[in-house]
Amino acid sequence: MSAILRPWHSGDAEALAEVYERADDALLSNIPDDRSVDGARTWITSITHAEAAGDLCARAIVDDGDGSEHRILGNVMASGVDRPHSSAWISNWSAAEARGQGLVSAALRSFVDLLHDDLGIYRLELGYRVNNPASAAVARNARFIVEGREREKLLYDGVRYDTEVCARLSGDPRHPGSRMPITAPPH
Repeated sequence: MSAILRPWHSGDAEALAEVYERADDALLSNIPDDRSVDGARTWITSITHAEAAGDLCARAIVDDGDGSEHRILGNVMASGVDRPHSSAWISNWSAAEARGQGLVSAALRSFVDLLHDDLGIYRLELGYRVNNPASAAVARNARFIVEGREREKLLYDGVRYDTEVCARLSGDPRHPGSRMPITAPPH
C-alpha cells in the first residue's frame, strides 16, 4: 500500500466519516464521539483552525495508490504546542486496514522530521498504554525513548491502564527507516 502525509482539508469529511463507520475498538478510543459526516467536518475545521493559530500540526495519512488521495488511513498530530518551551504532544491513529504494514511508523518518522527540522520543535512527547505493543513499536520505530510510567493514568470501560511516557529531542539520532512523502499545504 502506498501512502502520503498531507494536511487535512474540508473535502476529507466524508472519507473520515467512512473511517469512523469501520472503526474497531482500537480506533474508537482515539476518535470523536460524533462520528457523522458533520462530526468529521467539525473535527477537521477545529484542527485546521488550531493549526492556523500555531497550536497544533496535523497530517492525514492518505492512500495514494490510485492517485485519488481520498482514502484516509490515519492521522499523526502534534498538539499542545508550547512555543516558549519548544515542545509538543504527539498522537496518532490508524484505520485497521493500515495496521501492521509499517505505514504509521513511516508516517511518524516523516512527521518527526517535519516537526524538528521545519517547525523547530525541540522536544516531542507521547504516551501509550503498556498493554499496547503496537503503539510501543511505533514509538520505538521513531526513536522515542521511554522516560517513565504513569500508573493507572487512562480509564476505558471502567478499567484503569498504566501508560509509558516517551520523548525525543531534536538532537537524538533519527531512525534510518523509510519515510512517507509529505505534501505541502496549499498556499
